[in-house]
Formats: sequence, structure tokens, C-alpha cells
Amino acid sequence: MKINFLKRCAAALMAVSVLSMGLTVNAAESTVPGNDPAPGVYDAVRPDLPYDQYLSALLDVCFRNDARAFVALGFGSEEDAAAIYNQILDSELSSLDLDSILGTKCPDSLKNDFRNVMAQVLAHARFAVAGCDLQADGTYKITIVYEKMILFEPLMNLYSAILTDLATTWLSDPASAPSEEDMMIHVLAALCSSMNVCLENVTYAAPALATVSVEPVNGVYLPNTGDIADLESLLFDTDFLND
Repeated sequence: MKINFLKRCAAALMAVSVLSMGLTVNAAESTVPGNDPAPGVYDAVRPDLPYDQYLSALLDVCFRNDARAFVALGFGSEEDAAAIYNQILDSELSSLDLDSILGTKCPDSLKNDFRNVMAQVLAHARFAVAGCDLQADGTYKITIVYEKMILFEPLMNLYSAILTDLATTWLSDPASAPSEEDMMIHVLAALCSSMNVCLENVTYAAPALATVSVEPVNGVYLPNTGDIADLESLLFDTDFLND
């Protein structure tokens, strides 16, 4: 029961595509004659754009809250980059749905703690864009060096031990045990604190290579969404949650 609860919580943490906001553009507008869209923060239509730098800049915003390359390449302002990053964290927190897990309104302080730990998970991801090659079909293939973060397996072990200790304490003195609602708050707070502990001691797998294709969609060059999803699954050991 405890393991299933953790899997549900941990899986929810990574349920929303981290890059879904940063790598999406409304390309349909660009196909309407006389209706050229205003330059947008996601627009990769320029034929002279260095696509490896384009992807690297968006990865920096989405994972590291680093807008320097994003601004330098002219995708938008620091405020635009901050909006993308905050939308990602807001979506991650919404996907976790702490209110539903608790069965009541989750304290704002705990929600903020989870938001901060989600930001730390993203910031600890290890990757670097390592090159861009033009393909015969006119698409671009970007090579990325990454190291898979080993987070969820140690988190599972630590959190399960903490839950066992909490249950033992509450069962040993039922009269002093907190209410069911407060128990759930303790349980979720333990998950959040466990993630912080594991992030302080996080380890990584050996460096490996991944590729992301950038291809034209209605005249706008965009990263392949399937490749992006594959990259995200490679950065974290979320496969452990499915075992």
C-alpha cells in the first residue's frame, strides 16, 4: 500500500512534459496569407537559426530557469522565459493534485515546498547539447549528452522506511496519534523532505547520447515531440516506477 502510494505521487511529479510549454508553437497562423504572427518566444522559423543553440536555450529555460541564451538569441525577454518556467512548475504541481490526495485543501506552505523540490529535480538534470547535423531530408539532428539521474529508486527506499516509522509511532500510541487528515499531511511532508534528502545525495548513470530531430511543421522548424518525450524519460529513472 505504501509503495503504491509513493509510486502514484512520484509518477505524478513527472507526469507533465517538462518541455511541453517550451517547445510548442502555434504554427497554423504562419500558413495564413497576410496573417503573419508577431515574433514569439517559441518561433523557430528563421532559416539561419542555429538549431542546436535554439534547443539548448529552451532546455536551459525549462530545466535551469536560465534565460541568458534565450534572450541572447532573440526568443524573448527574461520575463517571457520566467513565464515558461513558472508555467512548467505550476503544471507539475497541478498534476500532483495534493488537494485530492489529502481529500481536503493542502496547506499552501506544503504546496510551496513541493514546488521548490520540483524545481530542484529539474535543476539537477544533467545534459548538454553537443552538436547539430543537417540531414538529407532537410531536418536537423541534434546530439545531446546526458546522464540519467538515479532519484526514484533511493527515494522509494527512504520514503518507505519513513512511512514505516510513522505508522509504528502512531500505532504504538493511538491516543496521541494525529487525525487522519493530519496523518496525510505528515505523509506528504515526508515525501517532500525525502526528495530533498535524495537530491542532496543524487547519483547519475554513465554519460550516454540521445538525439532530437528538428523538422518543419507548416513551414516552422520544431523539435520532434516524440524525441523530446524520449529525452525526458532518459534524464530521470522514472522507468523504476513502472517495474
